[in-house]
Amino acid sequence: MIATGPSQEIVDYRRFDFAGLWTGRDQVSEVERSVLRQSLNSFDGRRILEVGTGFGRLLGTLTGIGREVVATDLDAEALGRIPAPRDSGRVLRVASNLYHLPFVDGAFTGATLVRVHHHLLDPVGAMREVGRVLRVGSPLVVSYQPRPSVATLVNDVQRALGRKEDGPGPSVTFARGPVVLPARPFPIRSVRRKGFREEARDAGFELTREIGTGFEEFAPLRRLPSESFVRIGTALGRAPAFPTRFSVLSKRSGTNADPLPDIGSILACPRCGTPRPEWSQGAPLACGKCSFKGGRRDGVLDLRFVPPGIHRWEADP
Repeated sequence: MIATGPSQEIVDYRRFDFAGLWTGRDQVSEVERSVLRQSLNSFDGRRILEVGTGFGRLLGTLTGIGREVVATDLDAEALGRIPAPRDSGRVLRVASNLYHLPFVDGAFTGATLVRVHHHLLDPVGAMREVGRVLRVGSPLVVSYQPRPSVATLVNDVQRALGRKEDGPGPSVTFARGPVVLPARPFPIRSVRRKGFREEARDAGFELTREIGTGFEEFAPLRRLPSESFVRIGTALGRAPAFPTRFSVLSKRSGTNADPLPDIGSILACPRCGTPRPEWSQGAPLACGKCSFKGGRRDGVLDLRFVPPGIHRWEADP
């Protein structure tokens, strides 16, 4: 289907086994880890926000880059299953809705949004909210599924041959505007490269670098070493064929707090935005200015807020 307008629709993946989905795909993960190191190592690594941590597939890489890392996801249970690091003061696990992040403005010096963009019907709103908690000039690394690409052409051929569950349909590769593929186990949103640049600009970012990935997913190429895919993707990052693209964005404007807030002072009410530094000290997760209430479990701060009327649906298991 074609997305007709922005939506903060919430997709709940608690019933889906993402760890199982990634079994046997170690090379894909290694390529993405290398891309993250390449994208973030030259920036200020004092505090990195990982949006969409899931079961922690990339968290170890980020803790090797940043002095402090905040891992956030809508799935509090998945965050709770991630083994606590030895130096627990460096990693904070917070369950949240990415459209309403429970952090003060300018709390981070970098952020990642990996394999999340293609689930969002309002990517501009999501990236704008991530930008709010970033310092000016800080990087946001976003991966997305571009069109046209080898993957969309393969999808079109499979649909034409009747090998897709939803049957034949119009071309995805050459459709106008964003397209949401009715794929299993969850829909995948694909956007043209120009469209992504426009989304990033509207969210307050400028594009500084692009790296292509995704060919490591194809069986005939899996014997190549991971670093070969990274080198090719770096050299030809703007080529249209790559199924996945990593874009390094830079926040364009705003005012940086000086100095960077201490990690014990970065929490804020996700509903009204009031800073709540006492929450880091073990105080009840209740906002005295509004009616929001959170919780704690398995080392995770549950600060999820979903406004009334927002549709929430569960992805197929």
